Amino acid sequence: MIKLGLIGKNIQSSQAPDIHKRLGNLFNIPLSYEIYDLNENNKINLLDQVRILIKMNFSGVNITFPFKEEVMKYADIINFSSSTVKSSNTLLFKENIFAENTDYTGFLRSYEFHFNKNKPKKILVLGGGGVGRAITFALGSIDVEHIYLYEKDQLRGQNLIKDLEFLKINCTLINSNKLEKTLFEVQGIVNCTPVGHFDFPGCPLGELLPSNHHWIFDVVYTPAKTDLLIKGEKVGAKIISGIDLFIFQALDSFLLFCGDKIDKDQISKQILFLRQHYFKLLYK
Repeated sequence: MIKLGLIGKNIQSSQAPDIHKRLGNLFNIPLSYEIYDLNENNKINLLDQVRILIKMNFSGVNITFPFKEEVMKYADIINFSSSTVKSSNTLLFKENIFAENTDYTGFLRSYEFHFNKNKPKKILVLGGGGVGRAITFALGSIDVEHIYLYEKDQLRGQNLIKDLEFLKINCTLINSNKLEKTLFEVQGIVNCTPVGHFDFPGCPLGELLPSNHHWIFDVVYTPAKTDLLIKGEKVGAKIISGIDLFIFQALDSFLLFCGDKIDKDQISKQILFLRQHYFKLLYK
């Protein structure tokens, strides 16, 4: 039995256990997947929880908001994407603790699914936390023309800008005063904040409206149709639900957890089936 789990806060509505168990059943791999919501147990911190799961012989865990950056401190070996992004959403427990980032690879697969090989032009990214870092670097890896980053925490935003500049990825940090003007200049909007989640209701654009020339990608998938996506739908923008990132990053995580037991090509054949299932289940 492979023991897996998810560590984060406000994660009781997560579909992570369902998709990993579903994949386990599809490939006849016995596994368990448990949720560890540290919002409900303030007596245990992230490091303590990781240590407990290692002692319980877990094979690995997924990491979500708000621990994707903090967890990097506890990894012994950091892979390329996590090292570049400086955040991790997947830990593998072997002789050492390995940090991986399937938000990075999952976003790239999501983008290609919707846009093929077309390079992104000017993109507004809302939020520069763990998933925001993954997505800005992913956009840079496919030669984005320019990223405009809206991050309320100026220090966090400035640090991300410096890291992006090191890899010659064009990015400008903007404040709320420039948000409306920036909307007119960009083709894509990516929400990497928790705003729109069941526990953080609202729209990350506030009262501002997108336009029909935008495509809008929201990483939030609970609910699958966020206020931001509803706004986009009303004006005729192309909208992409966080269900896609959820599926693609989960597939990549599952390969990391169980890749020695399945063929990568076989798991790719499940994409359309999984999209059909989760859109029917969640997209209301």
